Amino acid sequence: MAGILNDLIQLLLRASEPEDVFGALGADPAEGLRRQYRAMAVAAHPDHNPGQWAAANEAFRQLQGWYEAALRKLADGAYGQIERIRVSSGGRTYVGYADPIAGDLCDLYPARCAGEPALLKVARSPHSADLLQAEARSLRRIDRELAGQPVRAHFPTFVEAFTMRDAAGGQRQINVLRHEEGTYSLAEVLRAYPRGLHPADAAWMFNRTLAALGTAHGMGIVHGAVLPAHLLIRPSDHNGILIDWCYSVPIGEPIKAICRPHAADYPPEVADKQAATPATDLFMAARLMARLLGGGDGEPPASAPRPIQALLRACLIPSPARRHSDAWQILEDFREILGELYGPPAFRPFRMPSSAPGQ
Repeated sequence: MAGILNDLIQLLLRASEPEDVFGALGADPAEGLRRQYRAMAVAAHPDHNPGQWAAANEAFRQLQGWYEAALRKLADGAYGQIERIRVSSGGRTYVGYADPIAGDLCDLYPARCAGEPALLKVARSPHSADLLQAEARSLRRIDRELAGQPVRAHFPTFVEAFTMRDAAGGQRQINVLRHEEGTYSLAEVLRAYPRGLHPADAAWMFNRTLAALGTAHGMGIVHGAVLPAHLLIRPSDHNGILIDWCYSVPIGEPIKAICRPHAADYPPEVADKQAATPATDLFMAARLMARLLGGGDGEPPASAPRPIQALLRACLIPSPARRHSDAWQILEDFREILGELYGPPAFRPFRMPSSAPGQ
């Protein structure tokens, strides 16, 4: 079997992915992989290669490694896909096969590390490192101060931050976040329901936004970008998660960058480089709620109940000094309005179309 073993050794030397070793697996990938592995294991086994024991033993060892790698890719549904990213930090290796999601400043790579899903947020430009560092600072503080509290569920889970060297030799900041299963962004919700939601559906999404903002403001943090893509909702349990803390600043400091496609959603003080306050976030949250209700220009639609219109307009006053600035008070007032309009709180199922991807 010397010729067969030599051919296998050459195959293993050229391989950079399990697919290079085992090839296409057919209609039943798991069985196809087992069949391919058995045939190759027979060819590589030292007992079948007298006089080539060392070479056969090494080939058999490498074959087992590739087999385990192929099993992991099958389990992840990634066999046959091209590796998009592989980065390591502190003994951990993150590998992703899906195409990245283009964010405002970053590319977001779904990945796995030791079988656990993660999201790698990679700065598109080295000049954005300070913004990812701001996110890391805010999320570390949130994690530290909210540990064990129910309101912690309204914030993403920060795993770690590190840098990688890109092809041009520059350093790119990477923030690693926990993947949030079963969620949709409000940008996806708006695409699925372009005419707006029933106020009772939009209500719990607004409630979660206000709870997250009230908590952050209590820690002295302004989120700085309360936009449709930055709030995730999970229909199964009605949770809402406020993400993308890259724009966050301490209360009293100006916001350092904006999301250009949503420039109209920011209050006047942002363009004027004035101090950001809780009223800054609440202006954007009110515009987001108005859009959820079907308002096309950031103003609440005429179809919305009048008390809700009045509450939102009090958050949309151009002057931050005259604008509502207490998220907890708005949440309390909003819940009172909802009780008068719709009665006691009740879980109202919310469904996204089956074509919506989710996370």
